[in-house]
Amino acid sequence: MIQIGSPNWVKHLKEATNSLGNEFWSGFTQVDEAGLDELEKGIGRKLPEEFREFYRSVGYGAFSRGGGFYSPDDIIACLGAPIYFVLGSLMAGQEWATEEEHRQLWLTQGAVNPNPDEFTDDALTLENVKLYDLLQFGSDGCCCYHQLYVGPEPSPFQYCLLTEDQTIEDRCSSFSLALDKIIAFYLR
Repeated sequence: MIQIGSPNWVKHLKEATNSLGNEFWSGFTQVDEAGLDELEKGIGRKLPEEFREFYRSVGYGAFSRGGGFYSPDDIIACLGAPIYFVLGSLMAGQEWATEEEHRQLWLTQGAVNPNPDEFTDDALTLENVKLYDLLQFGSDGCCCYHQLYVGPEPSPFQYCLLTEDQTIEDRCSSFSLALDKIIAFYLR
């Protein structure tokens, strides 16, 4: 397992993915501390420290085999995505709310609800997790989306994958464990 933050962890990460080719991480861009602070300000929540360290040391970008991790600006632009992905509430002609209203629903953790008849507590809960506590930060390239749990403590997990079947898979208690699962996906 790669333990983010341990000595030489980036070197170990690149060694673990060596069989995927040198270009696997080549499209990634590091994010400085100010950029991470701006991201936290934009989402109104704290990021897990391992995630911050990963973005500081490796960053965001596209994997050479599809999928990848979003830039901080793209993460902010996707606020509300777990809600409309699971509920289908932005489908053309069937919108429950605008994209901006979804964003406000996410940012306020349901306090600003543009459509209480549709966005009920039950609708906003998937497998005992509030959809507004999931922060989408990337894709696996196969219609599934990487999520961080950014809700209240104690957290049920720190990372999960939201699937095309609107289920939660690959729950991990740390971003280091999540990174192992993500790498294993590409090594198959």
